[in-house]
Amino acid sequence: MIRPLVAFAAAILAPASAMAAPPATLADIAWLKGSWEGEGIEGAPALEAYAPAAGGQMVGHFRQLNKDGTVMFYELITIVEEGGSLAYRLKHFNADLTGWEEKDKVVSFPLTDRKGDLLDFSGLVYERTGKNTMTASVQVNEGGKTETLVFRFRRKR
Repeated sequence: MIRPLVAFAAAILAPASAMAAPPATLADIAWLKGSWEGEGIEGAPALEAYAPAAGGQMVGHFRQLNKDGTVMFYELITIVEEGGSLAYRLKHFNADLTGWEEKDKVVSFPLTDRKGDLLDFSGLVYERTGKNTMTASVQVNEGGKTETLVFRFRRKR
């Protein structure tokens, strides 16, 4: 159900042109560090966490649960400095840790727009909405119908 949605989103969100990426560094997203929990797909619990930047990368992970509390999927994430800007890279995994993408492939979202604490990684948008709150959203297309998935998070620690 959602796996094709998210996989297709990754395919359609690839950059269509070589637009100049806005200047950004990992220091600009230091606020993302920590553990965030909230409502994800269909209101089910989601968790996203990021370690402090090191070695030119910020590493994180994401877990989406089903409404019954079982794991829907995971993501392993790195946000990297690239060409004076940032890129958001990820790999998806099923609950049993089998991967969605081919072994040597990653999904990459270059930063395409930035306004303060709103970061648009080619359609994957993160926005700090308060000291301890943020939203993430992504547009997906399934069967010709476009839907925006919105994740609302609160800082856990």
